Amino acid sequence: MTPAPAPATSEPERTSARRAERGIALVASAMRGVVLLQIVVSAASGVRLSHHPGAYAALTGAVVVVSVALIGQSLLTGSVRAGAWHVPDIALAWVAIPAMNLLLPASHVVGTWESWAPGYAINVAALAATWLRPAVAVVHATALGAWLIAWTSAADVASWETSLNNALTIPGYAIVVALLVYYLRALSAAADQSRDDAISATRALELQRYQLTVHDASSILRLLSDEETPAEVLPGLRLQAVREARRLRTYLGSQAQRSPDGSQRTIGAMLSAALEGFDDLPLELAVELGSHVELSEEVWEATCGAVTTVLHNVRLHAAAHQVVVHADTDGTTWEVVVSDDGIGFDQGSQPLGFGLDTQVREALAGHGISAEIRSSPGRGTSVTIVGPVTTREDSL
Repeated sequence: MTPAPAPATSEPERTSARRAERGIALVASAMRGVVLLQIVVSAASGVRLSHHPGAYAALTGAVVVVSVALIGQSLLTGSVRAGAWHVPDIALAWVAIPAMNLLLPASHVVGTWESWAPGYAINVAALAATWLRPAVAVVHATALGAWLIAWTSAADVASWETSLNNALTIPGYAIVVALLVYYLRALSAAADQSRDDAISATRALELQRYQLTVHDASSILRLLSDEETPAEVLPGLRLQAVREARRLRTYLGSQAQRSPDGSQRTIGAMLSAALEGFDDLPLELAVELGSHVELSEEVWEATCGAVTTVLHNVRLHAAAHQVVVHADTDGTTWEVVVSDDGIGFDQGSQPLGFGLDTQVREALAGHGISAEIRSSPGRGTSVTIVGPVTTREDSL
């Protein structure tokens, strides 16, 4: 009979699976300990009654040795899946049933603990369900029960009902233990998988948070370290580097980043902050129609970051001769558009990068703001940001 293979686990061994195995090993040891105690208590009486005392004592001693090995190995390793006692334990259960018929008087074959074979067989079949495959364990227990009824029915016993009940108890206990162990292992595996999924999700969120934090800063550092960066760009980059350094210190200190006070949380103020340090770009502003619209703190910060990211992309990739920043409102919604006449890209074959996709589109979507990105090769890129107009009360 082949033991059921242990499920694959990560290193170190998965916590819930390990606890479940230790619990199963502890219960198995306790169950065998109770049966072993009953066998030892009845052993002296069995030797006196036996037709062959030496054979009875040897068989009982073998069961004691195997049971002690089972208990010791299970407690030391915290598992019943592996052990030198597996095969001897099953073999002794099959041998003990006919041996009791041959070694004891017929009056003691059924219903006494001098004939410990039925109780031992029940325990062996139940514990085998902890390390055999469930189907194999149930088939084995059913066969062992049939083996018991075959031998006890051949003996001159007063109660055939007791023999039948003992025989039925063997597969009955095996089924219960197999179901319980299968459920515990499946439950622990699901708990460990949920834990692994949570860890993976947390790592992904941390990675995304890190990327959101360093994306624009890395663009600034790359340009500052590039000897080919035009001299006229450097003052703006240094200004942005100071701002990014301040933002990173805030991030590392776990403090909320603050926009200007409430009276300055307007689209105009937001664009002024976002455009700071981009004097090297050929910017043209047309923001008067929407500059007065007030934004909530969260929307102000998210939109400012998104516009900054768009301008970093323009600086790095567009090779634009003109960059137009437009703001407008119809009273219900506000709109900010950043358009360049640069090289553009093919949206059908070239996916959006982390900046446009995550730092712009996804970050704004989290605040109920849409960002539409349109581009084609040789015709530049346009990013349109649209959000709802809210009153001062709404934003509080």
